[in-house]
Amino acid sequence: MPTLINYNRSLLSNLADSSDVRLTDTPTLLLEFGLFVAPPTNFIELISSVGWTADSRKNEQPTLQLRILQNGVLVASIRQDATDSEERANCSSHNLSTFQAVLTNVPVGERVYQLFALNENPKHGSITVTGPVNITGKVIA
Repeated sequence: MPTLINYNRSLLSNLADSSDVRLTDTPTLLLEFGLFVAPPTNFIELISSVGWTADSRKNEQPTLQLRILQNGVLVASIRQDATDSEERANCSSHNLSTFQAVLTNVPVGERVYQLFALNENPKHGSITVTGPVNITGKVIA
């Protein structure tokens, strides 16, 4: 039966509209934490949530990209468009992006996990991280 070996998390806020991080097309570090991996046969479950708003322009929309790095190496990412620009042009939308990544047989030792965010299309509109913003990691063997 799987056993929880280690757990850690990083938190900017659990509340909506509690932060104000404007994203550009350069990755912005939102959160990071360390996690010790002890057993050689394991899996690591990472779950992150990022609340954000987007101001779309007519017939265009910005795209949020979230990246998780393990010791500086990309291990998970997602992309999410803001809104359907034809239906909601020139308006602000509130979004929550949550995703899970599972890594298997991560080498034994200390690992650093970082959550980065960026706006892939800043010319199409702005993205602001507003909260909640968090990431958790579990080592399971």
